[in-house]
Amino acid sequence: MADTHEKEPFTRLLEALEEAKIPYILIGMSAAVAQGVMTHTLDVDIWIGLSPRQHMRVNNVAIGTGAEMVANTVVYLRDGTPINFIYEVDGLPSFKTERKKTIELRFLGHPMPVLPIDRIRKSKAFIGRSKDLLHIQLIDEFLACAASSKTAKKKRKTKRIK
Repeated sequence: MADTHEKEPFTRLLEALEEAKIPYILIGMSAAVAQGVMTHTLDVDIWIGLSPRQHMRVNNVAIGTGAEMVANTVVYLRDGTPINFIYEVDGLPSFKTERKKTIELRFLGHPMPVLPIDRIRKSKAFIGRSKDLLHIQLIDEFLACAASSKTAKKKRKTKRIK
């Protein structure tokens, strides 16, 4: 296995959170991009399954990986990636409830829980900021394309069976 210092900063952060037994979920547009939405985002949002009062515990774990704390809930990783630690997500039930609905994706070989695209959309619709409305449009286009692709695959499979 590679030495910890050879791993990507984001992988080191995920491993450190897990080692500290801090539950998390990748959310926001980073999670949407990880599921195939064609866009980009400047930061990574991680929903933390702890009380907001415990933000220093989370920040100390991040700092231990070489991150720099820039606000109560924001750190920059060694490679400059901004990470937002989120403690409550508007428009969705509790962390515990949503954690049961996550999907597992791999990033740089590391498995992580990711909020499904429909849950990301629901939260963004609830918040309704200008950028969220744009994100919803991108998510809807992705979902329509995915649905169309599934329909086309079904039709091809049906033709082969006949």
